[in-house]
Amino acid sequence: MEPGFIGNNILVFSGFRHMCNLLVLLALWFIAPICVAEASPQTSLIVTHKLPELNSDERVLHEVEVLQLALDKTVAEFGPYELRGIPPMNRARTLVALSHNVYPNLILQMSYEDELAEQESLAFIPFPLDRGALSYRICFMRDSLNATAKSITHLDQFEGYHFGVGIGWADGKILRHNRLQVVESNSVVSLFRMTKAGRIDFFCRGASEFFYEQQDPNSLGLTGDTHLALYYPLPKFFFAHKDTQVALNRVQKGLEIAYRDGSFNKLWSKRHLNTLERANLKQRNLIQLENPLIKHLARDYETYLYDPINQ
Repeated sequence: MEPGFIGNNILVFSGFRHMCNLLVLLALWFIAPICVAEASPQTSLIVTHKLPELNSDERVLHEVEVLQLALDKTVAEFGPYELRGIPPMNRARTLVALSHNVYPNLILQMSYEDELAEQESLAFIPFPLDRGALSYRICFMRDSLNATAKSITHLDQFEGYHFGVGIGWADGKILRHNRLQVVESNSVVSLFRMTKAGRIDFFCRGASEFFYEQQDPNSLGLTGDTHLALYYPLPKFFFAHKDTQVALNRVQKGLEIAYRDGSFNKLWSKRHLNTLERANLKQRNLIQLENPLIKHLARDYETYLYDPINQ
């Protein structure tokens, strides 16, 4: 895949094998979408997205900014659109909503996993929306670990420590594969609380997530580690139901235009570049982990990745 070109095909999954939770599905149907953009005429394309979990004015999801950019780039060809937000949900409920096409043209950023390739109802655009920025993880930690963390330089030194992740996050599977102990919870807010209470030792986030959340009262003034960083490849793509092909084609074309004219990288830099530099990754003990979930993923997406260590 050449730079500036995402590809002609949106990838469609095959073989959906997960059992549906009827109660969750019914609950999703009754969640009223919340409009976060000025309503357009009835002929507008409705596109649904996720609202941020933390209610900070600064915590606007980068995926929504990218989605809006791609749609803006294609108004002349495809016409007006309307963005609608839905409350945040955990990964399991997200997959139910996507698989059953609950919301009109629901398009969400999700971590790629080979297992999702078995789901015949889903499709994705193989363009890394964060250019790999969220693959570098810096950690909130239990307050008493400040001195201890300085001495950790190798993966095996994490033995006995517990890492907090959201239920169903790819991060949990990756950490377990690398023999780390994981504690799951349903929300970011509860993970902050569990870390503050000492039930979790490390709660690791991408740099842009870390610095935004550090300012939020829900982070409870947790200590931020300044010596460690984890790295594992974590490609983030737009996922949707396969029946949203019209919307997906439009978003893919908009991404191609935005990448070629530089507006995507301008938006990406505004969101990620400063926080990557602020994380001072070159001076940290960088511990690399293997991601077993992407063995079958074509590596074309790596063309777009940004390397903050060697820049």
